Amino acid sequence: MTANEKKYLKLCVFLAFAGAVAYGIFFTPYGHRLLSPDGRKETIDWIDHLVGSAGPFGPPLFILLYILGVQALPATPFNAAGAFLFGKFLGCAYNLLGATVGASLSFFLGRYLLRDFAKDLLSGKLGELDRNAETHGFPVVFYLRIFWFPFIFLNYGAGASRIRFRDFFWGTLLGSTPAIVIATLFFGGIREILATYRHPSDLLTFDILFPAALLGGSFFLPSILRRIRGEEATEPAALE
Repeated sequence: MTANEKKYLKLCVFLAFAGAVAYGIFFTPYGHRLLSPDGRKETIDWIDHLVGSAGPFGPPLFILLYILGVQALPATPFNAAGAFLFGKFLGCAYNLLGATVGASLSFFLGRYLLRDFAKDLLSGKLGELDRNAETHGFPVVFYLRIFWFPFIFLNYGAGASRIRFRDFFWGTLLGSTPAIVIATLFFGGIREILATYRHPSDLLTFDILFPAALLGGSFFLPSILRRIRGEEATEPAALE
C-alpha cells in the first residue's frame, strides 16, 4: 500500500467513526435521549449505577468511562456524574484526570488519522497558521479551553495540526481546570440542594453562587494572564 493510499485509508477510518457517532446521536433512540435533558439525566443515572456497583473499582471504572466517552460525546454528563458520585473534591480530581487523558487520546487519534491528509490542505495562509500553531501551541490550546471551545473538536483538530503534544497537554490541563472545577462544584452543589430544597431562596447559597462567580471570572483569565506576562491586550500578532 502506497503512502497516499494509507493517508486516504486513515481519513476513511476517521470519517466512518465520525459518521457512526453522528448516526448514533441523531438517528437512534439512545442518541435522541442524549439530546434531551431527561435523556442526559438517564445517562448520568446509568453511569452512577454502573460505577456505584463496582465497589473499590468504581473510581478507575469511572475514569475509563470518561476517557472513552469523550472520544465521541460531550464532557458535561461525565462531569455531572463525577460530582454526583464522588462529591465536589474527589469529583474534580477524577473529572480532570479523565478529561486530560481523554483529550490526549483524541489528540493522538487525530494525529495518526488526520495529520497526513491535513498537511496537503494546509497551504498558503492556512499553512502559516499551522506553523504558528506549532510555535504558539500552548497559548492557543489554553485560551480555547478557557473560552469553552467545543472539547471534541479541539482535541481532534489539534492532533491534525502541528501543535506539539506537550503544548496540547499542558494547555488542556491548565485551561480545562477552571471549567471542570466550576462544573463539578456546580453539580455537586445541586446534588446537595436537591436533598434539602424547600424554597427558591435555597438556591442563593455559596455552592451555587461561588461557581457562578468563577464562571464569570474565568472569561477574564486570559487578559489577566497577559497582564501578568507583560503582554499587550491586543497582541496575538504572532498568529497573524
